[in-house]
Amino acid sequence: MNKILALMTLCLTSVPLNSLAQQSYPYSCKWISEVTPDVLIQFTSTNRAGTYSGDMLYKGKSLMYFQEIQSQGYGSISWSVVKNNYSNPLVVFSGNNVYRGISSLQAEGNIRFLLVGLGSTLYYGQDSRWRQNSTLINAAEGFWRASPGCRSLLGR
Repeated sequence: MNKILALMTLCLTSVPLNSLAQQSYPYSCKWISEVTPDVLIQFTSTNRAGTYSGDMLYKGKSLMYFQEIQSQGYGSISWSVVKNNYSNPLVVFSGNNVYRGISSLQAEGNIRFLLVGLGSTLYYGQDSRWRQNSTLINAAEGFWRASPGCRSLLGR
């Protein structure tokens, strides 16, 4: 039994730091608004089990905590501004088509997504000044793109 435990420990601790698993879960990723590039979500950490954490920024200033969750299995993606609480759906598009909505659709290079409910989250959020900022609200309700280095949102 001790030999098995020692072998398992050796295998787990000898994985190179630049392994495929680490490349699949980078610690630095940005989602950038197509409407207003001054609005972005900067991810800085991951639990390596399907959740990225970071902040939503406007003109470089942090507005709120933000997390993205990708369920295992089917791979549904959601987002939340509250740690370990309710979440809202993220809808992925390939070109102008909903990606998961068409089973035979092959992903093309134009991958973008909507963060369902982010506009109302800001409008009714913790800072009432966001309500008057139409640039911020429009960005939240528009399409987003992931920067290079982010994991795939295609469930692969």
